[in-house]
Amino acid sequence: MANDCCKNFSKILFHYETVKIVDIKNKKVGALYRFIQLIILAYVIGYVIVYKKGYQDFDNAISTVTTKLKGTAYVNYNNVTSPFHENIEVYDPADYVVPPQENNAFFVMTNMIITPNQTRSRCPKDPKFSENKCQVDKDCLPPLKPIKNGNGVRTGRCVQSDRPNISYRVCEIYGWCPTETDILPMPGYNFSASVPLLDDAKEFTVLLKNEVIFPKFKVQRRNIVKNNNSNYLKTCFHNHDTDPLCPIFKIKDVIQECNDDFEQVAYLGAVYGILVNWDCNLDLSLDKCTPTYSTRRLDDPDAPISPGFNFRFANYYVVDNKQYRTLFKAYGLKFEIIVTGKAGKFSVIPLFTNLGAGLALLGIAVVWCDFIVMYLLKKRFIYKEYKYQKIDDDEETNKNEAAEEVGNQIKEKSESKVGYQLLDDEDNH
Repeated sequence: MANDCCKNFSKILFHYETVKIVDIKNKKVGALYRFIQLIILAYVIGYVIVYKKGYQDFDNAISTVTTKLKGTAYVNYNNVTSPFHENIEVYDPADYVVPPQENNAFFVMTNMIITPNQTRSRCPKDPKFSENKCQVDKDCLPPLKPIKNGNGVRTGRCVQSDRPNISYRVCEIYGWCPTETDILPMPGYNFSASVPLLDDAKEFTVLLKNEVIFPKFKVQRRNIVKNNNSNYLKTCFHNHDTDPLCPIFKIKDVIQECNDDFEQVAYLGAVYGILVNWDCNLDLSLDKCTPTYSTRRLDDPDAPISPGFNFRFANYYVVDNKQYRTLFKAYGLKFEIIVTGKAGKFSVIPLFTNLGAGLALLGIAVVWCDFIVMYLLKKRFIYKEYKYQKIDDDEETNKNEAAEEVGNQIKEKSESKVGYQLLDDEDNH
């Protein structure tokens, strides 16, 4: 029993398969075989080698981006007397670009809520949150508890709201007072409910300066094209048709390219992406290695909760040794600069690699045709007999030894008969 198991195991382990070539004269199978080969060759040569540049080695870009905005806007405060502005307030890049520099991004303020002359003191909380309402002091306990939807801590007192047309009482806080009136447009200024304060921001321009490096090929490129005309950057504006290489963009053009209305998105803010793509073929002239630009809106314009883009910042100052601040809730357009880049150059290694992979794919034609011949054609049983043949080396050896032994026996018998015949001949003589 153990010997049988060892023999069976050795037969399974120690065997070798080799390909047997069977030439089948079948026009349909032959045509299918050549058709599959042609498809594979067209894929390898046409798509992999030519279209996908399978003969090139590639490298991804390392990028750096800086921006510079220009433009001036003003807001007419409609003769409303206020301690922090005159009737007309002018805003330049130092005012509406917040913060001044970001990594691969910039922000343009287009609308705002201003709360001037805040100081650290006591004041009624914003009445729009129900948890701030009260009847008596005990409703505002414990003291020094931070307000969930606010910017101060409770004093423990219940006081009358300081907002106009509000008759109920609210908890008092200690913090920056007076608190912000978070309403657009700002009440009391007769501003439009649909036009942003800095509507002139649509005419602002931004210069994108982008440099990329392809370290594998030691190539460095800049998006500002070398031009003998020194006034080129002073007069050009980016346009996909007339001037696709100009790096200066108008804000309104970026918005319009995304099929958005400037006044609508600037009122509550939005987030956009300016996509810079470098696709360089270094087998050609370096002058052809230039970027292409496209834009896309990144936030959800139909968001039901917290739409747009906004944040708060403050300007601090001191008067008579007392600190004050002006709080801004800034609405605006945030632009993300997204740079992608790839460069390719001829190399024999990827070429031979792709050619080798293509030759290996030619085996698919053999697999498909074998499947059809072995399992689908009417004469599949005949083809299988020609295709598959098993040879047991031990059995063949035994057969050969047995045949050799039989041959020896026959030879001996024939020799003995010859001997007898010779004896008979001698006796006759």
